[in-house]
Amino acid sequence: MAQFDRIYKLTIGVQGSDGFVLEGKPYSDGLNISFSIGKDLSQQTNKAEIKIYNLSDATAKKIEKDDSIIILEVGYSEDMGLKRIFVGYITEIKTTFSNGERTTEISASDGQIAIRNCIVSLSYAENVSRKKVIDDVAQEMGLVVNYAEDCEFSSFANGFSFVGTGKSCLDKACAGSDLSWSIQNNMIQVIKAGGTTKVEAVKLSAASGLIGSVESVVKASFIVAKENAGNSKNANKRKSRKQGYRLKCLLQPTVSPGDLVYVDSRLAKGWFKCDKLTHNGEYMGGNWYTEMEIHEIVEQESKK
Repeated sequence: MAQFDRIYKLTIGVQGSDGFVLEGKPYSDGLNISFSIGKDLSQQTNKAEIKIYNLSDATAKKIEKDDSIIILEVGYSEDMGLKRIFVGYITEIKTTFSNGERTTEISASDGQIAIRNCIVSLSYAENVSRKKVIDDVAQEMGLVVNYAEDCEFSSFANGFSFVGTGKSCLDKACAGSDLSWSIQNNMIQVIKAGGTTKVEAVKLSAASGLIGSVESVVKASFIVAKENAGNSKNANKRKSRKQGYRLKCLLQPTVSPGDLVYVDSRLAKGWFKCDKLTHNGEYMGGNWYTEMEIHEIVEQESKK
């Protein structure tokens, strides 16, 4: 996977109208861009900071429209080709000039409009599946739902009515089935609480993209007993240790939080869950890397 064959495609526009595309081909054929993208499994929207260097005045004006969508695809021309690494809405644009170079700095948020604007009013008869509620909220948000294959859904036995933000309704619908949700690339991702997407995203070793040494990180966490989960004041808590690792590798745009990552290193070997990651890259610069925080899966399914 050579660093010199990096490519990108940046698409910006308002949904349902014309936009524009910037492309970078191998061997420095295109405008220079850089990016820093952070993703995790929290219900806060993922964020991206993208810089474009030396845009023309005419092109710069095209991105200064409310609620513009930005799509960034990156990859390697001689390996994976272009892969979508971020989809979100532009929240801020800043332009600076230094030594004759124009820098356009774009801040973007994944799922920003869906989280900000969606208010739902839903009512169901008895025994409605929580999956039905999740699907209906997603439709109101204008988003698609990706469910992990092991998701199971209970029902609202006495029916369900809700008026409020789509985000809060998703919280209620998922909690009763021991599920968790997040937004990844402008899609709702639903997995078991503490589980994974079951997607085997990438295998990393010193020969296939792993850079430097893997770092061991042990975190302590508190787990609330299920029977007391409704009363946080009196809930029984037990402390657990979570064995985790931090690693750096060549840019891996296909990995999302919750995916499975195989690591073959001196310190860690096997399948791990990706908790969070940061993508950093510059088309004409030195950066083109992904940093991940992963942790051991206690009950792993056998892998081929």
